[in-house]
Amino acid sequence: MIRRRVGNEFWLITQHDHALLSGALARDVGNKLFDPIESAEAILGIELHDCGWPLHDERPTLNEAGLPLDVFESPRAIALEVWQASAERAAERDAYAGLLVSLHALSLSVNASTPTPQKHEKFDLSEAKTRFEVNRFQHNQIELQERLRRKLSMATDVPLRHGLAGETRDPRELALHHHFRLLQGMDQISLALCCTQPPANEIRPVFTRSGGKQVTLRVRRAAPTELLISPWPFGPDQLEVSTSFRRLVEGSYEDLESFQRLYSNAKDEPLTF
Repeated sequence: MIRRRVGNEFWLITQHDHALLSGALARDVGNKLFDPIESAEAILGIELHDCGWPLHDERPTLNEAGLPLDVFESPRAIALEVWQASAERAAERDAYAGLLVSLHALSLSVNASTPTPQKHEKFDLSEAKTRFEVNRFQHNQIELQERLRRKLSMATDVPLRHGLAGETRDPRELALHHHFRLLQGMDQISLALCCTQPPANEIRPVFTRSGGKQVTLRVRRAAPTELLISPWPFGPDQLEVSTSFRRLVEGSYEDLESFQRLYSNAKDEPLTF
């Protein structure tokens, strides 16, 4: 769930809707600098990268302050469950899409358990149970990725770092790396649109094409629903994309059941960027 603060209201956007917005953006990638994404399976993976989040977002929870839980505040138990479900559900739809989503889930777990400057979930690895659960999750993802690689007739005996081959000239490995970085790029652009403020001003690395050079995308809000991006990765000079949200009065909620009832009764409203 994304908790966007607007005036005296919370605009709540589900993670799966945010991911579908990422997929809509991915379809328009392509210009003189950036190759278009010609793989339907890759676009499907971008669309599905948060498809496990309905496990939480259909009955959202509260943080310690009684506010609707924002994705970046997700505790370990919720995060690992929905990341695992995202990878498994995507893999059921398509092996390549599942591989991309599993790579994304593994990357999220690494970021959450190591010091990084980005805004995201953080796990306390000084707790033995947290270390155990994170290790188990990461092993599950590595095993899933090996199964999917075999299904896709991709190598399972090459050196991998977080599921990706390093120095390689294999076209399929280069394509996987390219698509994975685009997944992360579209994810970050969608978050920059949906969150109260963009989580970061720079998105990197993004590849211009398979085996191509890396670039850093710089993002800046020009208005509450307008985002400037440079270099521009899309075909049209300007894009209009939409998602939906539910509106609640800003404030803390002491009663989880009352909050969930209010959320359930709120209507989906369109939000256009």
